[in-house]
Parts: sequence; structure tokens; C-alpha cells
Amino acid sequence: MNQKFLLLSIIIVLAGIVCYKMIFSPVSVSFKSHPVKILVDSPDPILLEVFPVNRLGFRIPFGHLKGKFVVSEGKEKIEVVREKEDEFVFKTGNRSGRLVIFYYAGEIPFPIEIILNIEAASLATSDYFPISLDRLL
Repeated sequence: MNQKFLLLSIIIVLAGIVCYKMIFSPVSVSFKSHPVKILVDSPDPILLEVFPVNRLGFRIPFGHLKGKFVVSEGKEKIEVVREKEDEFVFKTGNRSGRLVIFYYAGEIPFPIEIILNIEAASLATSDYFPISLDRLL
């Protein structure tokens, strides 16, 4: 009975260590922007959020990164509103084009390159064209 309990305890501890390493250890960084489509002269600020990803490809529960954002291309196209360790909030100006941001995390050895496109608003969208095209035809 005592040997079975010891063997079972060792198996449970090893399974716990493996699960901890699989679920709570970061192996890469992913990002999400709100809103997904970034337009020129957007009235609302854009939130860029980075988060750690585990070996299973999921976001780490309760995980936060400590890092720094560096805008390498397109500084003239945005205005930085707020910058935290894992959040970058900015407003777009009146220029469209490519925006390249590097994120340096302390736990990941290489910087993460984030490429965003600032798109010009199209006149064919319903927000900017109040009359339906069906009425004109």
C-alpha cells in the first residue's frame, strides 16, 4: 500500500510539472488590435494588445508581458496616446500606409515585429455614402 501511494504521488507531481510547463510557460507573443481595421483619421483610439502564448498555442491564463514598444516605420502617421508594458494606444493621422512596431519582451529573446496597415476610407462603404446605390439604378 505504501509503495503504491509513493508511486502515485510521484506520477501526480510529474504530471503537474509537465502541465505547468505546457500551460504557463511562454514560448511566443501574439497581438490583437481593436478595431481590427485601422482607418485614416479614426475618431476612436486604436488599442494594440500583446499577450504571451503557451506551447499549446493558447493565451496564457493570467499572463502579462513586461516589454517595450518601438515604432520603427510610420511614426509620422500616428499619435501615441498611451503606452504600457503590454498595451499600445494610438490615434491615426491623415496619412495612410504601413506601420511597423517592434515589441521587445524580456522573456522572449528576439523582438516581435508587428506590421499594421493604415487604410484610407472608401467612399463606397455605408458609413460614408448615405444614399444606397440601389436607389440610383
